[in-house]
Amino acid sequence: MTDRPIDNGVPLRVVVALGLSASLLARCIAPALPGLMVGMERTILWTGRVTALLTMLAATGLVAGLARLATLLVAAPRAPLLARVVVVPAVALGCMLLLFASFRPLEPLLALALGITSAIVGGLSARHSLADRGKRAGALVLGLISMAGLVHVLSRKLTQDASDALDIFAFRTAQWIETLGVGLDLVALALALVWLRLRTKHGRIVVPVLLGVAALVVVSSLRASAPGASTLSLLLGRGLERLSREQSSILPLAFSHLLNTGALLAAAAALVSGGELGLILAACLAARGALDIPIPALMLELAALYLPFVRAASRAVPPPTSTEPVVADTAPPSPPA
Repeated sequence: MTDRPIDNGVPLRVVVALGLSASLLARCIAPALPGLMVGMERTILWTGRVTALLTMLAATGLVAGLARLATLLVAAPRAPLLARVVVVPAVALGCMLLLFASFRPLEPLLALALGITSAIVGGLSARHSLADRGKRAGALVLGLISMAGLVHVLSRKLTQDASDALDIFAFRTAQWIETLGVGLDLVALALALVWLRLRTKHGRIVVPVLLGVAALVVVSSLRASAPGASTLSLLLGRGLERLSREQSSILPLAFSHLLNTGALLAAAAALVSGGELGLILAACLAARGALDIPIPALMLELAALYLPFVRAASRAVPPPTSTEPVVADTAPPSPPA
C-alpha cells in the first residue's frame, strides 16, 4: 500500500455526504410529500428527480470506494485471513443487490441477507480496531450499530412472518427484539455525542444545540395530528414516520422520532467537523436501522473497511511554540494488523 484511500478519486467524505443526503430524501422527505397539500406536483416531481440523481451519485461513489478499500485491505500483507475471506464476497453481494434494487425492491430474503452480511463486516472491523485507543470510539459505534442493524433486520423478518401467520406471540417477541435494537442504537448515539463534545472544536456548543434542534423537530412533528397543524409539522411528522419504517418497538413514537432526528443531526455534525474518525461515525449513524436497504448497508461497509486506515488523534495538540518549520506527516498508513 503506497497511498491513502481518501487521497484518490472522489474523497470519501463527499461519498458519505451524498449517501446521507440521498438516504434522507428517499426515506424521509420524498415519501412525505404526496398528499401533503394541493399544488405541490412540481415540487414532488423535482424532489423525485433530485433524489434519483443523488442516489445514483451516492451508489457510484460507494461502489468505487468499496472496491478501492477492499482491494487495499485484501492486498495488505498483515490483513487477517478472515477479513480476506469475508470482505470480498460481502462487498460483491452488497454491490450486486444495489444493482438489483435499482430495478425493483429487494425481496425479503435478499434484504435479510444484505443486512446480515453488512452487520458481519461491521462487527469484524469493530473487533479488529477496538484495541487501538485512537480508533476506539469509532469501533464502539460501528460495532453497536452493526449489532443493532442485525437485530432490526431479524425483527422485521419476524414481524412480517408473524403478520402473515397471525401469531400474536411472535409479534410480541419481535417487539422486544426491536426494542433491544433501539437500545443499542441509543447507546451508539450517546457515544457519538460524547465524542463530538470532547474531540471536536466547539463541541461543548454544538452538542447542546444539536439536542435542542432535535427536540424542537420532534415537538413540531408530534403536532401533525392536531387540528390546524402547519405544513411544516405535517411534513416533519410524515417524514419521521416514514423514516421509522413502522418500527414495532414498545417505546413511544416520540422516542423513535428523537432517536432518528438526533442520529441524522449527529451524523451531519460529525461529517463536517469530526475529521477521519468523524467520517466513520457519520457513515454509521446514517446507516442506523436500515441495513436491509442497499445505500445505508454499503455506507456501513464503507465505514468498516476504512476504519483500519484511519489516523485518529486521541486529543488536540497545541500549536508548537518554536520557530522551526513544521513538516507535515506524509508517510503512507501502515497496513492493518
